[in-house]
Amino acid sequence: MSELPYAGVRVVELGSRIATGACGRLLADLGALVCVVESRGRGDALRRAGKWVDRVTAVAGKQSLLFEAGNPADEDALLRSIEASDVVLLSSDADEALCNRLRDAIAARPVICDITAFGTSGPLAGRYAEEAEVQALTGVMETTGPEHGPAVAVGAPVIEMQAGMYAAAAVGIALHVLRRDKVGQHIEIALFDVGVNALTTFLPAHCAGVAPRRLGNGHGMAVPWNAYPTADGWVLICSTNDIQWRKISGLISPDLARNSRYESLRSRVEHRAEVDACVTAWTKGLKLAAVMDMLNGQGVPCGSIVPLDSLHDEPNLVFRATIARVAAADQGKLARVPNALIRFDGEAPSEIKIPQPDSARSELDITTTSAATRAASVRQQAALPAPFAGLRVVEIGQLTTAPLAAKHLASFGADVIKVEPLEGESARAWPPAQDGVSHFFVLSNGEKRSLALDLGSPEGAQQLATLLADADVLVENMKPGALARLGFDQQRLDALNPRLIYCAISGFGIHSVYKGRPAVDTVVQAMSGMMDATRFNGMPLKTGISTADIGGGEIGLTAIIAALALRERTGRGCSIDISMQDVGAWITQSVWNGSPSAEDNKTKPLSIAEVFSHPQTTARQLVMQRQDTEGRRWEIFGSPMRLSRTPAVVGTLIGPPARKAIAWRAQDREG
Repeated sequence: MSELPYAGVRVVELGSRIATGACGRLLADLGALVCVVESRGRGDALRRAGKWVDRVTAVAGKQSLLFEAGNPADEDALLRSIEASDVVLLSSDADEALCNRLRDAIAARPVICDITAFGTSGPLAGRYAEEAEVQALTGVMETTGPEHGPAVAVGAPVIEMQAGMYAAAAVGIALHVLRRDKVGQHIEIALFDVGVNALTTFLPAHCAGVAPRRLGNGHGMAVPWNAYPTADGWVLICSTNDIQWRKISGLISPDLARNSRYESLRSRVEHRAEVDACVTAWTKGLKLAAVMDMLNGQGVPCGSIVPLDSLHDEPNLVFRATIARVAAADQGKLARVPNALIRFDGEAPSEIKIPQPDSARSELDITTTSAATRAASVRQQAALPAPFAGLRVVEIGQLTTAPLAAKHLASFGADVIKVEPLEGESARAWPPAQDGVSHFFVLSNGEKRSLALDLGSPEGAQQLATLLADADVLVENMKPGALARLGFDQQRLDALNPRLIYCAISGFGIHSVYKGRPAVDTVVQAMSGMMDATRFNGMPLKTGISTADIGGGEIGLTAIIAALALRERTGRGCSIDISMQDVGAWITQSVWNGSPSAEDNKTKPLSIAEVFSHPQTTARQLVMQRQDTEGRRWEIFGSPMRLSRTPAVVGTLIGPPARKAIAWRAQDREG
């Protein structure tokens, strides 16, 4: 592809947080010229921990500018770089304040994104905290660990990396508004907000009066879902619905398959220990490969645990060129860095380069001439339309990934129609429920409309084709190849609508050595190194939050927003193939090249109830009530992306699916 979405966009990356580096890397991969500011000395605030625990991953794909506060030449160089930029990335709580003229230059830039621990409001506003403390204060730590053991800090910086993904999406939204309305704005991303938003599987139980608890490698709303011993290792088995349970129980014994005690998901959740005991009795007498062969043959999500030190040799990651080996001068050996996480139309990744320190300085005189054209007011008071007003999105999603991406698009103004099977998405049945409607389902979907279709019938297929012909985006997380088998392969989609942006999110990608293999969050955590990064007494552990699911949805969101910018340049749509395994591996990148010492967390891990009643949660309106189409009120999350001029807005929440064709809302179309 000759063009990338953010080609011509200039970014100055000042913040030392891991999240700031992650955001900068995503923008660089999408075509932006990112200048990362490095301290001349490792001892000062610009070279403290954070992203600088591994310079290779902090600067990969970017340019470097060395800086020392008080050095006139360095301050002049940084000033010129800032004045030439469209976007400035900060972590103001982690870094020392700059001199007045640099602060003034930053304040004049069109898009300013500040990633901090707690944001600028609430009792914790402005306070510095590192990953482990934020995990403790947001319930992420409390939900991770063995069922009958202590809370365990997640070994990879999952909140920082998720904050970086949300920041990249928010910057993309702000750039969209800047192109459309010539108005800039400030973006605030707080790690605390991101951590609370990750508690999707825990808020429903809390609101139902149930105290969520740690479940080790289990799942609060699905059974069987756990790590089970085999004769020669451990296997992750993750079922999400009654159909998968019938397949698993049929493999174990006919009597178990007929046992009405475990027939429904609700009853299996109530009898979790009994179900786990039945599965364990079966797996422990078989070898790992045999168990996985049987489960894969039935289409049941399963997997083994991949260690971090051999992650670059995992067959699917090799096939997808997820990880690159590069020369690292400061390490004296080959280091591992991720290749571009987001790629369009199946293109191979470009070579990742590690810049020499101060590589950007020689380019400053050439690139600062366009600064005047980059200015935009962030002070105009006129009301602006929602960023994606008029954008039409079709979602064929279930559970978390595609629904999360589409939910956020809806909160920024898109008209989202969710296509469900006639019986409704399986998550509608997940307990706890209100009037038979799952809280998790409503929380995961937000403000959308829903349409029930039998896509296997000519009538259902035609209704989908009609929607797609006038849509801007199709996002789905069906089993890879399922949409094509229904008659909607890439060629058909191109014929229906050459401007359509098609984003597929799956466990291992459409282009994969594991063709057609289903996957869920825990399996992906196991096969992307995430579980190996978090251990208790030597036992690998998944994160309590659904890190791979959430990350897959965030990257899908970021990719769709970037694809809209690309379409403005080319007039054409594109396809995006998101692998949750790629995303999970990407989240662990900061620990690839030598594990940093564990943070000494002295903060007591808060319970889920304490998190949701915390004054910081209340002050930032991270949990609020909204009404659905039937008049029921639900607790949902406030957006983790705070844009000063075009904030996220959530209106009426999703209701029951329509049984007759529905039309797009009459709005001015997205360009």
